[in-house]
Amino acid sequence: MLTPDGASLRHAHDAVACLEGRIVAVGTPEDCARALPADHRRIVVPGASVLPGFIDAHLHVLAAAMAEAGVDCSPRAVSTIPELLDLIARAAAERPPGSWVRAHGYEETMLAERRHPTRSELDAAAPGHPVRLTHRSGHAEVLNSRALALAGIDESVPEPPGAAFGRSLEDGRLDGLLLDMADRVEAAMPPPDSSAVEAAVGAWARERLAEGVTTLVDAGPRNSLSEWATLAGLAADGTLPQRLVVMEGAAHLGELPEQAAGGRARRGEVKVQPHALEGDVVGVEDLAAVVRAAAGAGRRVAVHAPTVESVRAALDAFRAAGDPRGHRIEHAPLLPRDLVEAIAEAGVAVVAQPGLLTEVTARYEQLLSPAERERLHPWRDAINAGVTLAFSSDAPVSRSGPLAASTAASSERPGTLAPGQAIEPFEALAAWTSGAAAVCALDDRGRVEPGRVADLVVVEGPLETDPAACRVLATVVAGEVLYEAPGVGSAGSRD
Repeated sequence: MLTPDGASLRHAHDAVACLEGRIVAVGTPEDCARALPADHRRIVVPGASVLPGFIDAHLHVLAAAMAEAGVDCSPRAVSTIPELLDLIARAAAERPPGSWVRAHGYEETMLAERRHPTRSELDAAAPGHPVRLTHRSGHAEVLNSRALALAGIDESVPEPPGAAFGRSLEDGRLDGLLLDMADRVEAAMPPPDSSAVEAAVGAWARERLAEGVTTLVDAGPRNSLSEWATLAGLAADGTLPQRLVVMEGAAHLGELPEQAAGGRARRGEVKVQPHALEGDVVGVEDLAAVVRAAAGAGRRVAVHAPTVESVRAALDAFRAAGDPRGHRIEHAPLLPRDLVEAIAEAGVAVVAQPGLLTEVTARYEQLLSPAERERLHPWRDAINAGVTLAFSSDAPVSRSGPLAASTAASSERPGTLAPGQAIEPFEALAAWTSGAAAVCALDDRGRVEPGRVADLVVVEGPLETDPAACRVLATVVAGEVLYEAPGVGSAGSRD
């Protein structure tokens, strides 16, 4: 069994006993058996390790599920624009004329052409359908002409504050690329059928169980009562078998109830995503006002901060609003040394996405200078400085599960991306367990200790050297085995 030890993990105990959804004992098999009824189920898996269930501290449930259900245009599926267009054309051929084609996950820096597809290319691939092609980051998308018309966007429409339209270098006309326009596009699209959403979420959630994820933290910046009702309903009916935390959009402060679904759905931090293009300086005074309002209501704040400027602004806002401790900075990919030290001194946590190191290596190499790459995800410095670090997928942005992402952060960190900032595999796994629990204020999980909720993952393989080479054997939520790898069930016996 592995238990947290500072910012890492250590081996301790041989068995754990769970009763009525809680851990009641850890120690030897005999110790644990004495804490349980005589007819308890015993699962023996020699050589395997038991960890706290993985907590994905920042993701987007509905977007991730619908991306998995849509046309996959991610780097794992396509490497050229013609391949991408072929997938869209085939999807369009399977749909009624006039219906939307939703495609997801493209990354222009990892396409052979090193550019975004254009509206004219999407027009040619699906002339009878509106097409929405969403970027891997979720902050950009390409629409074809039919989709632009339905969204009410043409040459006469000015760019809204904080958004931008792509234009052709040849004639200056709209080329279909939109930056930070998701709200307007979604308003023009028919809502997906509820049964289709339920099916997509259920399939996606089961895949996360197979990766050992027992808690999902939805970080939607626009989460209101509407999103809460949808997500809590999916938790209540079992479509989402994991425990769920739903952040509250800053514009909806005070709307969400504290919990639902018998406590399986909880309200999380207040999410702030400044309405500015990535790279722009964020107004500290405005941000501080939001933090003050949230702190005055006894809430912690999570700030979307993908640039050095936005990280500094978030930190300044936390200080200006009062006590910065306990607040969160999301993403923070580039951190100069002085900023790492300032974050540690302020007691602010960082929530990062390690899977991107190996998923979009080419993007980092193309867009960052050598000096910037040296300060990319400096987790070694962060842990040494005492920063509380949590890992997440930001799904659908990253598609790496905790085990694969932990290897990306440690033993397989690319040699071109600050290899000296690699951390140990056990430190990476701790960021998915005790670190994530601390950052999300989930005091009832993240450790294998009596009294904690019985959320566990059983893993076999070389966890200390290469988590990605390991296999999840079982995932336990509230003491119930919700996932078993083939053959594991036969190891269970009645005593």
